[in-house]
Amino acid sequence: MKKILSAFAILAFLSISFTACKKEKTKTASERIIGTWQASNMVYNDHNNGADHIISSNDFHATYEFRTDGSVHVNIDGELDSSNYTIIGENKLMITDDETYDIKTLDDHSLVLYAKEADGSDYVEVTITFKR
Repeated sequence: MKKILSAFAILAFLSISFTACKKEKTKTASERIIGTWQASNMVYNDHNNGADHIISSNDFHATYEFRTDGSVHVNIDGELDSSNYTIIGENKLMITDDETYDIKTLDDHSLVLYAKEADGSDYVEVTITFKR
């Protein structure tokens, strides 16, 4: 009888160990970006002649809906547009007919995109923060 109880205890322990230690699958950037994102802030910097010219706005009304088919549907102040997007690696977002952005943050609740175009010592950069 002791052997049966010991065997049962070992089986119970192993079954609890295997079910309790399930690893959650880490989502890729392509999976995390799917859904609707609301722009909450945009910072635009037109750096020329050695000086920054920064415009920051919390009043930027844009919604981006990233779909599983690789399309993104955008609504900026009531103007609708759509395009295609590609995630490159885990840290770049390329939107066709727009820009390639560095993904600075991408989790379940926030997305931060950054782009910079340089022309000699002058450059233009933009950082857009999104929330779900």
